[in-house]
Amino acid sequence: MFYYSCMSKLKEIIRSPHVQIATAIGISIIVMAYMSKRVLPNPIPYLHLAIPPFLMTIYEGLSSKEKYAKYCRAPFWIAAIFVATAIVIWVNAN
Repeated sequence: MFYYSCMSKLKEIIRSPHVQIATAIGISIIVMAYMSKRVLPNPIPYLHLAIPPFLMTIYEGLSSKEKYAKYCRAPFWIAAIFVATAIVIWVNAN
């Protein structure tokens, strides 16, 4: 019984859009740090590193207002974070 209640709570937490987007931000930060340290010839500047997490800030601002609820779908923001990460890496690779 205890196992079932813990698993259902874990599933509920994982389905939360905030957790999904925060996980995408974490993956983005790890990928940019690895690319900056190991792959790219020069480190990525701090301002460029802040672009994907800034998208999380925009999401949080929009999700607090009910009239912008249609723009707060988690898959859209996760894709935007990964695209922004790819653009930051691509810009700094050239």
